[in-house]
Amino acid sequence: MIIVLVLCSIILFCLVIYFYKKSNDNMKLKEKKEQALNSNIDSEKNQNKDLSARYNELSQKYEDVCRENKNLKESYRLSSVSNKNMGEIKASKELQEIFEQLQEEVDIDHFVKFDNLFLYDLKEPRQIDHMVICDYGIYIFETKYWEGDIYYNISKESLKGTKHELLNRYIFYKQDENEHQTFVLKLNENGEIEYRNHGNPYKQIYKTMKKLSAFLNKEYFINSIIYFNYHNDKYHFVDGSDKSNGIIGVNQKENLYDLLKNRMKNFKFEKLNEKQIKYLKQKFEKYKV
Repeated sequence: MIIVLVLCSIILFCLVIYFYKKSNDNMKLKEKKEQALNSNIDSEKNQNKDLSARYNELSQKYEDVCRENKNLKESYRLSSVSNKNMGEIKASKELQEIFEQLQEEVDIDHFVKFDNLFLYDLKEPRQIDHMVICDYGIYIFETKYWEGDIYYNISKESLKGTKHELLNRYIFYKQDENEHQTFVLKLNENGEIEYRNHGNPYKQIYKTMKKLSAFLNKEYFINSIIYFNYHNDKYHFVDGSDKSNGIIGVNQKENLYDLLKNRMKNFKFEKLNEKQIKYLKQKFEKYKV
């Protein structure tokens, strides 16, 4: 009997020792897991702090870029207002009159006119002197108020066989036959011929047309016209452009009217509806300067 009691006591003691050790092991494991969990929590907190700091930094940069864009647009607007020349003011008035007349002549239901647009948020910002959107598509105008005889998009080849061929000796003597120029010849006060080359507006408006077409996802046909609107019958206008390329140079208000009327009467595309015109108007409103 005593032996049984002793054995039971030993077994009980061993069990107590076992469960005590097991409890200690569990406590240590729990502490280890809690430490690992706390470490992960601290790491996540630090990552969140880093992300928050990065977010704040990017937000600040975004605000700075927006402010810079706004300042750039305002700066351009102010300079454009102060530098707006007589030719642009005159062209704006003439375009308004022409399209009001065309409303009756070729049945235009809707048109909207913009003057001096600045597409400031393109990868390569572009300026448009005038734009008219109507049933017959989008028309952009590059205005040049140049006094004198204007030779538009002239090359050696385009002067051959004409009464102006002699100019090749003086204007194109160093240049390739395929190179084009736009220039002005004018007599000065001493009776001497002055040659002026202000750059080629054909290249200007061609580049603008391409950028604008991409901006509109190539969904609209864009008519590009260079308008020389210094009106004086004593000066001549010589057009050397290829009539099939769609970019036309024209002088005098009546000639511009005839050109637009002819294009609209021979229009072969689907006309724009009122909804499309309103959409385009809203799209370009923010670019007015």
